[in-house]
Amino acid sequence: MPGSLTDLVAGIHHGIDADEAMCWVARLTEWDRYQGSTGIAAAADFVAGEAERAGLAGVEILNFPADGRTSWWTFTAPTSWTPRSANLSVPGRTALVDYPAQPYTLAAHSAAAHGEAPLVRAQDDGWPPGAVVLVPSMACLDGRLFARMGHERASGFCVTTGSDRPDGAGRVELPGGSALFGFSVVPGQMEALLRAHRRGERARVDVDVDTTPARMPVVVARTPAGPGAAPTPDACLITAHLCHPAPGANDNASGVAAALAAGRVLAARPLRRPVRFLWAPEFVGLAAYVHRLVEEGRGPLPMMAVDLDMVGQDQRRCGGPLIVEHSPEYLPHFASALVEACVRALPPAAHSYSGAVGCDVWAWRTTPFVGASDHAVLADRAIGCPAVQLGHWPDRFNHSGADTLDKVDPQELRRSAAIAASAAAVVATAGAHEADLLAPLLTRWTARRMTACLPPDDDPFAAALLSRRWRYGRDALDTLRPLGAGRAVLARQADLLADLHHTLSKAWDEVPAVARGGPSLHRSWPGPFNLRALMGAVDETDRQWFQRRLADDRGRFYASAMALAQSVDGVSGTAGVVRTAQLDAGIRWDPGFGERFLAAMTEAGWIKEKEGDGAEGGDQG
Repeated sequence: MPGSLTDLVAGIHHGIDADEAMCWVARLTEWDRYQGSTGIAAAADFVAGEAERAGLAGVEILNFPADGRTSWWTFTAPTSWTPRSANLSVPGRTALVDYPAQPYTLAAHSAAAHGEAPLVRAQDDGWPPGAVVLVPSMACLDGRLFARMGHERASGFCVTTGSDRPDGAGRVELPGGSALFGFSVVPGQMEALLRAHRRGERARVDVDVDTTPARMPVVVARTPAGPGAAPTPDACLITAHLCHPAPGANDNASGVAAALAAGRVLAARPLRRPVRFLWAPEFVGLAAYVHRLVEEGRGPLPMMAVDLDMVGQDQRRCGGPLIVEHSPEYLPHFASALVEACVRALPPAAHSYSGAVGCDVWAWRTTPFVGASDHAVLADRAIGCPAVQLGHWPDRFNHSGADTLDKVDPQELRRSAAIAASAAAVVATAGAHEADLLAPLLTRWTARRMTACLPPDDDPFAAALLSRRWRYGRDALDTLRPLGAGRAVLARQADLLADLHHTLSKAWDEVPAVARGGPSLHRSWPGPFNLRALMGAVDETDRQWFQRRLADDRGRFYASAMALAQSVDGVSGTAGVVRTAQLDAGIRWDPGFGERFLAAMTEAGWIKEKEGDGAEGGDQG
């Protein structure tokens, strides 16, 4: 398998047309791709046309309502909103803020506005009606300030985001149907507004938006069926979210283009099983599609999925490596091992002096499951489709007007497309022989993860993590059976892992215990977990606590919330859920954090407790 995989990846990498992919990225950056806008509808039409031109079959645009009311589980449709233009001026500074010339400066879902308005600071007393509130930072733009803006009849706000570069404004979102407008400004613009405020000057505001009912498009396609091919479940679903304000080059025009490039190369290959592609508004678009499959019986789930989100980053300019985010630990599968193997099999750009070792100047890392993009919908316990994400982080230009075409590296885009296409091709072409070869690949990957737990790592969870990773690899071997892997081959690999686990476990004299007992925790929310919906369901005290945690460290809080929610398995008690979540997320929390989060979910009715001996979790077999 290693040699044949190297050849497969090299051939697919060679077949990716990076120049064509960059042309797709460039075209997509021309549209403001808000989820229920004419811009995303135009982008969807473009992608569907290019998918057909790439040789994909069954290309279809599924149109869902963008009415702000229809829901799929807890995911609510976006409201129809297309921005046209916006301008904010003060005496002596016409077009101080000018959208769309200055991308990202208009807050999503801003209300229309035309006229003059007084300027006030957020901390001032007694705002006059219709005021434009000057907010020093996003941390100050909290629920209490929004409540005050509603009570004192403010017309809108300006908030400082990002750097002082002309294109440095960051993303600001209002709820659909908001009565406010908002502007995202850089520090220099805020200084000009504060000077106008001190002089008692008024601002001129013009915001032109279109709220005509629009559609939420989801583009689907698949590889062509070979002659006489029997219907089979999709081998792989390759997804890329289509939405984002312009330019959004890396996030996520790059993912959309990489999926198209993967589609072109796979459409030309003979496959035993189909590979499906989906381009949709992030989270809600995929939720609408998966809801059709699961709740409406429109078809089986794919065997695995690869999500492409921010896959074209110029690493030198943007500051982050390629990230392979594993499928979650509660969903054992060979997908993560396969995708990693495809990364390792990429043709090196250069070799060592002797030629024995491949050398590259680009970097990649693996991370535990986080679920901050579409793959979270698929990999949720309620759905159960293993999903790996490819992306980049950090990215110093993310969610700003500086996410432009020059931040995308054609060769990084090519690598990402090749990784996704190669993994999909393996699953789509594998027979019994290839499945037997995948088994030792999975065993070696599991062994690397297990040995990484060994001392001198001083993590008190390390012994439990070793056992959890062993069980993951052992159970993942069984997912090769649908590809035809032989029972004897799988049993041999399982024995090797069991022997390794027995040997490595001797590194610890004892394993720290976790208190047992207490009620077991059960999910009571419908469908995949949705943090935004949970924040709307908790009481005001818990909501403010959530918001403070998000303001402190958004990524850490999101990953922690997802891990805790997904560790609610109907067996474990609170202590077990907290421990399992920390093992799976690779994050250690302050005492009481996990318990507080779970208590908020319980109070909101998202978790039900059932009396009994709640299992410990984490290292229980």
